[in-house]
Amino acid sequence: MFSQQVPVADSSPSMSSPPVLDAARRPWWRSSASPRPALRTVALALIAAALGLLGLAALTEVTGSPFLIPSMAASMALVVGAPKLPLSQPRNVVGGQIISAAVGASVGLLGQSLWLGALAGALALAAMMLARVPHSPAAATAVIGTTATTVPGWEFILLAGSAAAVLVLVGLVVNRLNGAPEYPLYIW
Repeated sequence: MFSQQVPVADSSPSMSSPPVLDAARRPWWRSSASPRPALRTVALALIAAALGLLGLAALTEVTGSPFLIPSMAASMALVVGAPKLPLSQPRNVVGGQIISAAVGASVGLLGQSLWLGALAGALALAAMMLARVPHSPAAATAVIGTTATTVPGWEFILLAGSAAAVLVLVGLVVNRLNGAPEYPLYIW
């Protein structure tokens, strides 16, 4: 029953495939991280993030409503820094932010506390997963909506959705300029 011999891979240099470096044998100075992006890519990401977030700051100044929600910086980083990730797609960014703002505003009706903020973040994650729009920065929007905002619930939802849409539009333009015409991979 156990008498079969397991074939052993030939480790001779005549093999056509390259040797596999596992973590145990790889020198500590060799990284398995993704390669460093081109300087042009980094510069365009910097410009996109600055334009998107400064645009939200300007909207905040003009309207007096807090469009520049801190979690939007993380959303912008995903949209321009990792445009191929599912979390970066418009459906996830806008949908996740709207759902999380709604959860945060709803839980905020019970009061403002860190405990309720933690609950709002967890509930937002579950709601985004059920709606198939997970977007990790949006969970922070739910926490902010419960613990730190004085904006009425419906207005907070509108602000978060509008801000996310602005970031997606900026990301769309900059990713096109950066030679990433495949963004978005899908809209809905």
